[in-house]
Amino acid sequence: MSNPKFSRKSRAIRKIEKDLLHADSYAGWFDLARQHDRETGAQLWRETDDSRLYDHSRIKTRVQKLRRMRQKGDDQGLLFTLNEGIHGNIDGIGQAKLYQRAKCGTKLLIEEYISEISESLEHLAPRKLRSVSWAERVEFFQRASHCYGRSALMLSGGGTLGYFHFGVLKSLIEQELCPVVISGASAGAFVAAIVGTRTDTEYLELFKNNFLARALTANRENVKIGFGKNNKVDMRVIKQEMARMIPDMTFLEAYEKTGRSINITISPAETRQTSRLLNHIASPNVTIRSAVLASSALPGVFPPVQLEGRNVHGKIVPYLSSRRWIDGSFSQDLPAKRLARMYGVNHFIVSQVMPGLGRERNLKPGIRKITSDASIAATKEIVRGCLDLVQRYASIGPRLGIALNTTNALIDQQFTGDINIYPGYGISGLGMILKMLSEEEMAELIGAGERATWPKIPAIGTTTRIGRTLDSILHAFEVEEKHWLKSARKAG
Repeated sequence: MSNPKFSRKSRAIRKIEKDLLHADSYAGWFDLARQHDRETGAQLWRETDDSRLYDHSRIKTRVQKLRRMRQKGDDQGLLFTLNEGIHGNIDGIGQAKLYQRAKCGTKLLIEEYISEISESLEHLAPRKLRSVSWAERVEFFQRASHCYGRSALMLSGGGTLGYFHFGVLKSLIEQELCPVVISGASAGAFVAAIVGTRTDTEYLELFKNNFLARALTANRENVKIGFGKNNKVDMRVIKQEMARMIPDMTFLEAYEKTGRSINITISPAETRQTSRLLNHIASPNVTIRSAVLASSALPGVFPPVQLEGRNVHGKIVPYLSSRRWIDGSFSQDLPAKRLARMYGVNHFIVSQVMPGLGRERNLKPGIRKITSDASIAATKEIVRGCLDLVQRYASIGPRLGIALNTTNALIDQQFTGDINIYPGYGISGLGMILKMLSEEEMAELIGAGERATWPKIPAIGTTTRIGRTLDSILHAFEVEEKHWLKSARKAG
């Protein structure tokens, strides 16, 4: 005989879960998530400190010690205690499972600890603080930032499905959680360019009165695309449409305006070339429009593209004039290794729109997972070996050579990060990749990006808080230093 209490609870949970899917704002979603956590016992789990996943007693001790030092005004002791360990997985608090049990967040003790670390860092940040020298604090914050690392948002390719990323970014910016470092490939490059050339306020303005959905679909009848039509595509029209949404800026100009580090991946259209990651550091004078056009040049749909840059006289000229480039997704859809090397990124948020790519597996640790990982690795090595043999001993033309290089690059790619945001559609979504969407379909896809991001907001907020605090402190230092240098020059 069924338990009436259990049945009532199950019905309540099912109703909340249904309402969660139709929430029309993050605030509304979060209220429902709190109800869900109470009904399922997840709230009680959050309130209970102990867990086999992390050392709760050590974390509690550290919270008490940090709070005691700050309240006593022992800034030297506080700095020493902070030096004992600022990293994302201290005593196990970075374990992914700790952020999957409840919808509203992780253990309250972990959130309390991260808050105490952030408040302690902010306490030591003001220049007027006399208890610890300015030089010592600057050195500490720089070292702590280097050790702790920072987060990046990576936007995958996916044709028309890439407009999903707009909703993801809208949610993150509204909650003030958007990473400074953003990468995009193919369709993701287009979205990265639009957010990377606008301030937060300017970006959010795009969604008022459905402006963005209308702008992206205004002249869809003028753009005819499809596989095998690259000789018929009017690139002049494509460039005009792109110019309506992407300002005429270089990577450096965009960075100086917004402070965002936008990164766009491009793949070589010829053999003996390597892929590139374009940004304000490696290619400051390249125009963002030409980078997006190159990263979106899907073979069979668009012809390869030449990059453009702004020279010392402000004139737009060819950049690497002998080279042509194609879709960035082929070589590095999610350029995690390059972002890690260039920016010190060690925490990745991924918005992946391609159906079936990089789905998080539910295999638990054990022989099944070991067997699965081993079989995948073996398959990759076999395919890679076959490709190497073909390239070494067979007579191949340039097109086949590019195809083989592309296949090799795709084999090595990873399609997930630490936190992954996926749309709700399945393989059927492939039919939308090159579809010209209506305004209603566009708005629906953007809305899907928002709703898919909401369940990840609590985890993003917690896991990125210390990194965001350190970035904010160091940015304030840099601004103050520049101001001091300018004042010194005037006085001199």
